[in-house]
Amino acid sequence: MRENKEKKILELISIFSNYNTIYLIDISDLNSNHISILRKNFYEFNIQMKVIKNTLLKKALKKIENKKLDSFFSILNGNTSILFSNSESSIPSKIIKNFHLKEKMEKPYLKGAYVEESFFFGNKDLDLLINIKSKKDLIIDILNMLQDPIKHVFLYLKELGEYKVFRILEKLSDPIINKNNKIKK
Repeated sequence: MRENKEKKILELISIFSNYNTIYLIDISDLNSNHISILRKNFYEFNIQMKVIKNTLLKKALKKIENKKLDSFFSILNGNTSILFSNSESSIPSKIIKNFHLKEKMEKPYLKGAYVEESFFFGNKDLDLLINIKSKKDLIIDILNMLQDPIKHVFLYLKELGEYKVFRILEKLSDPIINKNNKIKK
């Protein structure tokens, strides 16, 4: 029995160490049909769902070196299920929100989430999680913003014509410059 608990604790430690998207949800009061629908929706996006005991989760969190995860201790009561994935971090919140709208209920309840190195608590944060951008998305946005000015320069050079651009580049690369900073002919 004790070995089984240790195995489950190690599994939870592995989840917190190897997955970048972790949600803790409360699925109490959902019938088996609702849970089946949720599991199917999560499975489509490679999101795993496990029902866990809070005491095992607390023991696992205590053993993890990342003390930031201690923020989860205050929400570890009642029914807790864990969602974990390395896919896009907003997908679990979209599935939960869609389920709320379709079924006209507030369950599953978002107890907490650890996404993009930040914590989110309660259903009120579902909309934030839906719109959260990953680091990769933010980098792409920054690169796109930097591309605009460069595109304008190339468009201007294209308008000048190939011959003129070639002449400008040729003059700029000429190492012989007179005292007045004029290029010698």
